[in-house]
Amino acid sequence: MRKLINLFLFIVLSILLSGFYGVIHNQITYSISSEYFRLFLFVQHQLPEYFTQPARLGVSIIGWSSTWWMGLINGITLGTLWIWNDSLTTKDRFKALGTVCITAFTFSIITYFIAYIQWQPKRNYEVFSFPSYGEIIDDSLQAMTNPYAFLRAETIHNSSYLGGIIGLLIGVFQLWKKKITNS
Repeated sequence: MRKLINLFLFIVLSILLSGFYGVIHNQITYSISSEYFRLFLFVQHQLPEYFTQPARLGVSIIGWSSTWWMGLINGITLGTLWIWNDSLTTKDRFKALGTVCITAFTFSIITYFIAYIQWQPKRNYEVFSFPSYGEIIDDSLQAMTNPYAFLRAETIHNSSYLGGIIGLLIGVFQLWKKKITNS
């Protein structure tokens, strides 16, 4: 019974960490491009205007709603792997969860530099061709004034998910290695 309680608490903590990561991550990317949120994500998420005034409230809501589920996946995956095997401790699982967080954060930082180098006005891109997101979003994007900052924020935003997935794989590998070492 104690293992199930610990598992439940681990999953809840994973969800909270992931959600707060999303909130902080979005606050940073909002500073890079407010248009990415105002003209794209607010429209995509269909946030009512009262959630976007002030804009950073809407940014936080989107950050939480876009990442809490990743914490659920991480918590269930890392928490249940070999749960009945006593060679893995709760501490081992927290180390693996820390690996996920650090990897996602590292991916975001690395991607920031890559996106900053990639999306420069001096490169003289002729036309920005965004995929069609639907008429409402497409119309909203027509009001964009800084597509370079928009693309930087979008690149960072998307790479964070990749960092989370890779971090989860590394965390699973850490637990597997620890299990093999202790067996």
